Formats: sequence, structure tokens, C-alpha cells
Amino acid sequence: MAKEIPSVADLRRKSEVTNDEIDAATYAYLADPKPGLFRFSCGSDVDLAAAVTDYPPAVAAVADPRRTPKFRWTMVRTAILLAEPVQA
Repeated sequence: MAKEIPSVADLRRKSEVTNDEIDAATYAYLADPKPGLFRFSCGSDVDLAAAVTDYPPAVAAVADPRRTPKFRWTMVRTAILLAEPVQA
């Protein structure tokens, strides 16, 4: 039986990742959306660009200039919460 990989939201529920770290990851992606890993203090890494790509509402929000910055931020943050950390 394969071991289930926790999402960032699961790590947040276990207090392994803080809201401030998730916010920092969100701002990091919005400042520079190129692929790359973001490391949380618990040692888990998330590829922010892949997280957004894997969540179609975030892709649409980022691409739509009619969307407000707050809406884009919310969609990117949601994508990060749904992301699974990269396996080392």
C-alpha cells in the first residue's frame, strides 16, 4: 500500500507549516512565477509553479488581467495549500 503524501494544508493542520509561511510562498510566486522550490521551516519543499499549474482556477486567475490582485493571491494560496511537497 502506497504511503499517502500530505498536502501543505495537511501540514498546516499538524502545525508543521504556518499561515505566515504559506503567505510568504504565495507572495514569492506572485513576485516571480518561474519554477523553483520553496522550502518551509519543517523541511518540506513545494514547487510553486507546479502547484499553480496543477490548479486550473489559479492558472485562469493569474492569466486574467481583469482579476483583482486579491483574487489572484487567493487562488495562488489555494493552489499552494492543495500542493503536495516534493519528494526528496
